[in-house]
Amino acid sequence: MTPRPSPTNLVAPGPVESEDGAWRHRIGHLLWEVEARVSLLGEAELRDSPLTLPALGLLDMLTLWPGSTVSELSRRTPKTQQAISQVVARLERLGYLERRLGAGRGVGLYVTDAGRAARELGHRGEEEYERKVRDLFGEARFQQLKQLLEEARELLEH
Repeated sequence: MTPRPSPTNLVAPGPVESEDGAWRHRIGHLLWEVEARVSLLGEAELRDSPLTLPALGLLDMLTLWPGSTVSELSRRTPKTQQAISQVVARLERLGYLERRLGAGRGVGLYVTDAGRAARELGHRGEEEYERKVRDLFGEARFQQLKQLLEEARELLEH
């Protein structure tokens, strides 16, 4: 029988850095870290709501494109069908979405009255966390960041 490794041997080593820590300045890492921190602010503002930021985004999309299918939503966003389906299932359990048979294109998703009310409450939380980010950056830098992100989205969609 092979001896089990001791717990001290199971500890993962710390990150391997170059001497200048260049990995911390790579765009992928910066985007990941900033998105995680901003999401924490957003989730904190939604703490009184059963919604998460992805759920709020899905309600927004279905308000704009009622009757969309999971496949259509996946093509419009950089999210997989599986990820969207998980959020849809949660929103259905909460009574915020319903499915209706569509004309030849599968089952369409629709926001319910309860979903519209939850969306409105979620937007108040979203506005509050956006205000906090704006306060941290200052108005001019906040608008620059927003413009750059919108331009990046446009460029990356094609």
